[in-house]
Amino acid sequence: MMPDTPAPSSSLRTRLRDATGDAHRQLDDAMAQLKLTNRRDYALFLRIQYAARIGVEAWLTRHAPSDLVPPPQCPAIATDLAAMGEPLPLEQPRFDQPKDSDALGVAWVLAGSSLGNRAMLADLKKSGAGDLPTAFLGNADMAAFWHDFRPRIDDYADTADGAIRSAHRTFAHFSAIAAAYLPNGAQ
Repeated sequence: MMPDTPAPSSSLRTRLRDATGDAHRQLDDAMAQLKLTNRRDYALFLRIQYAARIGVEAWLTRHAPSDLVPPPQCPAIATDLAAMGEPLPLEQPRFDQPKDSDALGVAWVLAGSSLGNRAMLADLKKSGAGDLPTAFLGNADMAAFWHDFRPRIDDYADTADGAIRSAHRTFAHFSAIAAAYLPNGAQ
């Protein structure tokens, strides 16, 4: 009889995606209330992104090693809002993580969002809403960061618990802000 062989290990990226799938879907479902081709909804989407990201970006800058700090997206969002004559959100909630947090999970959430941004940009272009500013959705710096970051999370990881907890907290932060801004909350 052959001894039991351990199950093949999955990549950290797979483990993060599987563990946070429900939280990610909940956030996506809440944001799906917005019709990004509608100028008012698009501005609301940008305000939500800014309000959620400003604290996360600041936390990463203070606590993460430099190779885990994605390029800041808030300046691009501010540029888009200004081009639309829209103000920045007045409330900019703080983002905190426990001292033992793994910045990798936080960086994964932000870096992975560039994939969704690319899809939204393509949808906007196909819809004929090409007059909306897209410095944020079209930001090539974040796509480049994701390209360089992905091999790091495609490797086997003995433990992903800290990164998973941090990713969950990051999704919860985004969802709480979406709930505060959206007419139907983050349901």
